[in-house]
Amino acid sequence: MRADERKRVKQLPTLLIQQIRLQWYKECRGGNAATQRNRCSKAMRLPGDFFSYYSVGLPAHFAFIVQRLDGFHIEKDCRRLIEWKAGSTTKLRPFELIEQERGIQVRYRYDWHTGAIPERYTRDKTGQKHPLNELALDLSPGDYGRAICNGRFRDWDTGIWYYVLDILNVMLLSEPMTSPDCFLNREPDQVYEQIALLR
Repeated sequence: MRADERKRVKQLPTLLIQQIRLQWYKECRGGNAATQRNRCSKAMRLPGDFFSYYSVGLPAHFAFIVQRLDGFHIEKDCRRLIEWKAGSTTKLRPFELIEQERGIQVRYRYDWHTGAIPERYTRDKTGQKHPLNELALDLSPGDYGRAICNGRFRDWDTGIWYYVLDILNVMLLSEPMTSPDCFLNREPDQVYEQIALLR
């Protein structure tokens, strides 16, 4: 292996993150639109520039897809660099990634500030309500995990209700890879769902 190839391999990420947000409106609730949504792939191909050089941060794939009556429209499909420091917590709402000694933990954290309905709470021994904060995925090197949640939101400017399905795919690599189809080529080892009936 040439020196420049060794340097490139050393710079490749060993943590791959893909966050997909699927959004739809009232006219796409139920019926054929719901059937199409349920058939949608929960993973996507990584953008062409995903594995290109980056000097700071961790590359993450973000995709924003809107479902309308005429089908699905990809509004955004890009690589972003997120801040990732060893031993810290990185928020990818409504999820958090936490580096552990043996791998990566992903937590689902309900944030009432964002207004997701239905509310997700848990109660302590005294009966006090607390926003749900639970372990979604516990990944070791070589694992591929998927966390999914949904919610209904209101646009505070227009008052229009919309619905969201958030999908977070996380792959903790045991060795670097450069396949843009890595999330499509295999099924997740772990799947977490926080799915509610949306009215």
